[in-house]
Amino acid sequence: MKHIPASLCQLDFLSCFGCCGNGMADKREIAKAITQNTLEFHRSDVHVKVWGNRSKDLHPAGICRNLIYDKSSDSIYCPLHPEKNNGVDYRVDHHTCDILHVCKTAFFFDLWADDMKDSFLLFLKKKQDDGELDWYSYSKRMADDSLLEEFEGLDWSR
Repeated sequence: MKHIPASLCQLDFLSCFGCCGNGMADKREIAKAITQNTLEFHRSDVHVKVWGNRSKDLHPAGICRNLIYDKSSDSIYCPLHPEKNNGVDYRVDHHTCDILHVCKTAFFFDLWADDMKDSFLLFLKKKQDDGELDWYSYSKRMADDSLLEEFEGLDWSR
């Protein structure tokens, strides 16, 4: 099955890991887990697929053990992801990774006209500039659809 990139996962100003875990801990615990993963990744001398298979279970903080931080791009990402490996997906067979998942916000975003996409990106950028969004809150709010609800003024829970 071919990977179809989702437009909102890795923006040039925010990165999302909302679908890379469940029951996620607080920001501090997730930051510690990502730091641990990143150190393990950079200390490893094995192929990324071998490194990624060191554990297929979630970190106790509720996130995937393969999420790492890239200082140069200031982003959180999965080094097993096909966008990092010339289209090869090393996440296959990880029972905690739904490689076909696209959140509701990304699904609708990809259907919108360009002007609405631009408006949503400006909405996100303003929230970030106002201190309302960072890597943690962006990921949590993408996962629970609250950014989409706020942008569209809808309540999906009804």
